[in-house]
Formats: sequence, C-alpha cells, structure tokens
Amino acid sequence: MIRQSNESSNPFVPIILCANHTDKTFVTAARDAGVTEVLAKPFSAKSLYERIVYIVANPRPFIKTKTFFGPNRRRNAGLNHAGPERRKDGKADVTQVPPLLDKTKASV
Repeated sequence: MIRQSNESSNPFVPIILCANHTDKTFVTAARDAGVTEVLAKPFSAKSLYERIVYIVANPRPFIKTKTFFGPNRRRNAGLNHAGPERRKDGKADVTQVPPLLDKTKASV
C-alpha cells in the first residue's frame, strides 16, 4: 500500500523490515514487495542507526515496471543487469532519489 496506493504521501519512503525470519525465500519476498532493507533480529541500536543513516544518505534508485514499483532490487549491480533475473522486456522507468542526508556530515 505504501508503494502502490495513489493516496500514499511518499511512495519513496525507505522501509526497514525487522524480522526473525531471514531465510532467502523470506528476504526475496520482502524485497519483491518493495522493502528497502531487511534487518535481522536481534539487532543493536547501533546497527539500526547505521542502517537508517546508510539508506538516508545512499538511497537506491526506484524502478517502475508493469509488475513492480520499489527500490532497485540489485544493490551492487548497475541498472544494466545481464543475469538470469533480468527484466524480460527490459523496460523500466528509473527514478533517482536524492539523498536526504549530506554524506559529508553523516557520521556512523
């Protein structure tokens, strides 16, 4: 609803899912639903803080296709991924999200 609803005030808002279950199937499903990051429980206040600072200072580009809208699922790859999970039609709108925090002033 946050990503897809026309009533959403900010579909680009970072979403951190804090979860006990972090097996690959769960994380993949969360990623495909538009979650920005998954943080495994238990976690420290410091690790939560670091994750928040990171996603605010380094926002991922957002991808919009017929079936998906959310942060780029490929954290370390460029937008021209050539692997087996490449979009079949290759068509996607890409929106660069500006950082909400000046990286030069962020201390982690």
